[in-house]
Amino acid sequence: MHIYIEQMGKFYKWIINIFLLFLLCNGNIAISEEKIAAYGLTLTTESSPIEVAKLLVKGLDNEDKGLLTKLVAVKYEMKEMEKIFHKYGRKSNLTPEKVAIVVSSGWLATYLSFQSGKTILVKEKIEGNNAIVYATGINLKGEKQILEIKMVREDNWWKVQSGLKVISGDN
Repeated sequence: MHIYIEQMGKFYKWIINIFLLFLLCNGNIAISEEKIAAYGLTLTTESSPIEVAKLLVKGLDNEDKGLLTKLVAVKYEMKEMEKIFHKYGRKSNLTPEKVAIVVSSGWLATYLSFQSGKTILVKEKIEGNNAIVYATGINLKGEKQILEIKMVREDNWWKVQSGLKVISGDN
């Protein structure tokens, strides 16, 4: 119960931080760079999906919203969101910055169910411009879970799609 209460506190803190990040950045997040470096790791256009996933997990472990927004497959997600808006006859006012914040916020929400620092990357599967990286982690009940991280090639970079998928058990 103590872990649950602690995680709920983290969740509310996270919501407030996302709101503040959105207000403070005012839509000025740098998304395209020659390299992305943090936590002793450096990504370039030559980096593999598993290397991107390694930095993603570090960013999730540290709740590093600035780093996470740089890993989002923004162009891919913008197209997907436009399809949804179009389906319902609505016009989108989304910007790349808003999409990066929304997607990375979803990752953080999913990752709240994992114990920080206990996620291990297992394997990557690349098919053309798409990739999936599998990781194992420990949930808050101490059970092993598999995390599926989908990626797409975007401007010569491997970028992470929305919807990190948690797969129960040892599949």
